[in-house]
Amino acid sequence: MNAPTKELKRRARAALTGNYFQSTSMATSLSLFFFALSLLPHYSGFAQGEDILSHSLYWVLWGIILLLAALMEVGMVQFIYTLKPGQDKKQPSRLFYGFRNQPDAFLLTFAFRGLIFLVWFIPAISCYLRIPRGLEPSRLLPALAPVLLLSLAGLVPALVTALPFCLSTYILLDDLSCSPQEALLASIQLMRGQKGRMLGLWLGFLPFAFLVIGSSGLAFLWIQPYFHASMAQFYQDIKPKPSVVE
Repeated sequence: MNAPTKELKRRARAALTGNYFQSTSMATSLSLFFFALSLLPHYSGFAQGEDILSHSLYWVLWGIILLLAALMEVGMVQFIYTLKPGQDKKQPSRLFYGFRNQPDAFLLTFAFRGLIFLVWFIPAISCYLRIPRGLEPSRLLPALAPVLLLSLAGLVPALVTALPFCLSTYILLDDLSCSPQEALLASIQLMRGQKGRMLGLWLGFLPFAFLVIGSSGLAFLWIQPYFHASMAQFYQDIKPKPSVVE
């Protein structure tokens, strides 16, 4: 019987008890790593270029940065996934776990999931790129309004499209010999009949967005491990249990 979302979150909090400092430390390191890499596109000069090649290189650079950050996040996901309730002893840092174990499989999986998510925001991105540079604030805000509306319009279908593939990372962690295609297909299989539950779990974290905004993003360092722990409990709840051979 599938456990309710409230129970999954309780299990997540129990698994994180005694390990929250390490988890938030890994989240902090990941955020600093991403922040440092995000400076590269700004100082590359590609954003200021007027030709198509400069714009293309700018977005390619951002794509590489997002994939590297996602690969580093695998280490935190793996650390949280292996936690057990009541286990409060220190564990070795695993932030670079994804770089040492099947990085190509994780990268290809993330790239596919990112593309199917991003495709819904192409109208918003296209609208943003058409905004003239150097606009005054009084003219910039009205120009950004259509971008915001298009982004909001693409958010729901993007989330629904991403739902079937959201467990692929955990499937790869369970079996490092699994190919990206096998992980994605296995995630689709596991998520049959579970999309409503998963969407409910995701929406349950929506109120925390106000906490993140109110704390200037600092609360995200606490919420991120909690979210990953809840996702891990969801996967543990629905994944096939090994058969007992008598």
